[in-house]
Amino acid sequence: MIAIVKNNFDNTWVTKDKKLCYIGFETGYKPNYQYHYTSYFEKWLINKNCDPKKTLIENRIADISYHFESACIAGPWTLDAAYDGILKSKYKNLCALCGSPSGCYEGDRFYGMQGAISCLLENVGEIAWLSRSIAVPYFAEMSSYGFSLLCPDGMFIPLSVNKTCTWITEPRPTIVARSEVADRVLKSITDMERSGKAFYSIVHASYKFSHLKNVVPALIPEEYMRSFQGYLSSKVHSYCPPDRTVRWCVSSNIEASKCGWIQAAALAVDIQPKISCIQQKDKKSAIQAIVDDRCDVYIAKPEEELNARSMNLTPIAHLISNKDLEANRFAAIVKKDAKFKNLNDLKGSNACFTGYKSVGWNSFFTILRNSSSRWDCSDAKAMSQFFNRSCVYGLSEMNTTIPKNLYSLCNSSFIDKSLGPEENTFKCLMNGGDVAFVNVSAAKKYYSDETNKSEEPCFLVETTLGSILASKNITQVRREEIYLLFLSLDRFFGNIYDRETAMFTLYGPYEGHSDIIFPDKTQHLQKHVDDRRRGQTYEEILENLQDKVICGLSSNSSLKSSISFLTFMIFHAIWTLSA
Repeated sequence: MIAIVKNNFDNTWVTKDKKLCYIGFETGYKPNYQYHYTSYFEKWLINKNCDPKKTLIENRIADISYHFESACIAGPWTLDAAYDGILKSKYKNLCALCGSPSGCYEGDRFYGMQGAISCLLENVGEIAWLSRSIAVPYFAEMSSYGFSLLCPDGMFIPLSVNKTCTWITEPRPTIVARSEVADRVLKSITDMERSGKAFYSIVHASYKFSHLKNVVPALIPEEYMRSFQGYLSSKVHSYCPPDRTVRWCVSSNIEASKCGWIQAAALAVDIQPKISCIQQKDKKSAIQAIVDDRCDVYIAKPEEELNARSMNLTPIAHLISNKDLEANRFAAIVKKDAKFKNLNDLKGSNACFTGYKSVGWNSFFTILRNSSSRWDCSDAKAMSQFFNRSCVYGLSEMNTTIPKNLYSLCNSSFIDKSLGPEENTFKCLMNGGDVAFVNVSAAKKYYSDETNKSEEPCFLVETTLGSILASKNITQVRREEIYLLFLSLDRFFGNIYDRETAMFTLYGPYEGHSDIIFPDKTQHLQKHVDDRRRGQTYEEILENLQDKVICGLSSNSSLKSSISFLTFMIFHAIWTLSA
């Protein structure tokens, strides 16, 4: 990487109030490593300020805005599009030199590496940070316009293909192995190269190179990187108080192991703020740790969210699956020969639930509670009054505060502890139950869908795969910073980034285990869910359950309203179970 400046500069350190042509910030989903080094350039030239009322990215942008008179930094500044717009409205001088200052987006004629070169050649800016290999063909033209190379030692030298003044040299891609197996790995790769086997061609497809070269003598990674000018220095970030580290709560050994890998991978690609993994003994303790300010975030499954929100936690982002929408949907399933026509017909029937305060439980109780004020305020009492007998998976007769008919349908003869809640709930339906409230995707192998294909899919509620939870008491700055951290993790280690073989995968099985921290079916993260869902969302259910309502009263008019509302809901919400 090189710095090119107008010849009217006095020295390296007099860049204040100059006009900057900038390649931008690396926030896209395709790797472009030149963007990674812009912070190194800024560290050399710009005084760093740390305003605790600003996010790390805003502090960086504010420093550039204060240092330079104007600039063109086209393209996204942050992965959060809404926040990106706020920053561009606040620091307008950093878009002032763009072809379209009001837009300042990708596609601007001064966007990216080529755009920064055009910005200089059109005499718009006075300084740029460029890749030498890309800029070399323009040296003669730039020289005629009065530009020179700016060196790290403060000297200026003429633009020439025969002279260089490099700030950072990027290491070549390498194949690294543990020292005890390095010789065997080297022999295997050499043999594959000679025979043209698959591994060599795969590596060549990801990393463009002409040939492989052995590093002799063998070096540890740090020694190898030290031989490339400025590279290790570019990896050192100055501290910006207060400490912004995000304390990530996990609830098992396997989660702690995965979190440790996430922490290391994030550090390797310079994601900020840093991550600290804090293990608790179980999920309940992890949520309590956030309440006690011993942790900042916890990844909760939908069935954990009601309890978490009652403890003053709130979602930062939601885990979304686009491929299998049925994995996010919950429905009331009945037997094929059932006589039920609507949800109200279920009164006095036998019900099967995957758990107390599970998604299905909360969804049906919300319908019940909102339909009439006559139902008891207690969900357990209301459900015990509505249904004859139930099997709520996980409830124990040892709990004397729970009405007995909520677990009287459970029978040890069909409960199989080796199976999950969904499977056992279906076994309940086949052993005395009339209706089961379950996840549609998990239910597929048990039922045949005989709904009218021309109608909307019938489900009680649609939910996400989970949420990233934090305390409601954190500031908006902290909230945005945590959100940006997870967007960065999703960008580098999720399912979208167009890159060579990933060093780490955020979603999917981990060490042979499924759904560790993140559900395997997670596709991406999203701040809001109401803009992509049809029908009632679980987010609305959770908000509704936290509202104070009048309940426990008897009213004929309310009961009539209840029947009408439930009739409408069940027409779109009952599936049939094959015999």
